[in-house]
Amino acid sequence: MKLRIDPKKISFRLDLGELDLLLTQGDIMEKTNLPQGCLTYKIICLPAGSSPIFIAGKGNFTLSLAQDVIESHRSDLPSLAGIISEFPSQKGDIIQVSLEVNLKKKIRRASKS
Repeated sequence: MKLRIDPKKISFRLDLGELDLLLTQGDIMEKTNLPQGCLTYKIICLPAGSSPIFIAGKGNFTLSLAQDVIESHRSDLPSLAGIISEFPSQKGDIIQVSLEVNLKKKIRRASKS
């Protein structure tokens, strides 16, 4: 899993295997060690019909999405749209938080066959 942080968007990027692991396990987490402390990012499957939740603070980023939404996105692949949720920031503007699936590895493997 990779985390990309832009001024108005935070993207959690999974490969296809990680997406399948998320759906079977119910969560997936990555930790990046820093010179002082670490950065932890996690995605959690919530029960079907749940609203998205995003929590950020003290080096932790957690995105929680309804399992049915994730499964629906999985069935729509190879869509590049991702699952985009919007949350208000402390300053009152909106930040987008997305779950994206990196299909490049799968495409490369298929083209080599």
